[in-house]
Amino acid sequence: MSGAAARQKAPATRHQRIDTRFSETELAMVERVARRNGLAPSAFVRGAACDAASALEGRPPREHESSPSSLPTLTAAQLAIVDAARIEVKRIGVNLNQLVRASHQGEFDLGALTPVIEDLALEVVRAISLLGGKGQP
Repeated sequence: MSGAAARQKAPATRHQRIDTRFSETELAMVERVARRNGLAPSAFVRGAACDAASALEGRPPREHESSPSSLPTLTAAQLAIVDAARIEVKRIGVNLNQLVRASHQGEFDLGALTPVIEDLALEVVRAISLLGGKGQP
């Protein structure tokens, strides 16, 4: 966990705390699943614990923002597409970093990338639409 994440204060409504111990393997799994679902590990654990407690009391899981059960379920094909997109975005980031460095050394004009960036923006909008997202907030 980063230093910034460790220093964040809980909302006023969440001032109680439970310390939990994990093995290295357990913690890695929790962090990996939380990250894949866009959650902080603490939010993921809180949601899972609340869902489990509700189920043990015979109630349906509450719909709350950190609930793992409230997350969208993706098919294996959708997960493969998202993972492939993640890899491509990482590659694009590396290439863009190299171009910016070349630009700083006067070896490349970033303005030449305008048409490429516009096309990329259209592809991102299309990908969001295909994944059922709403685009920018």
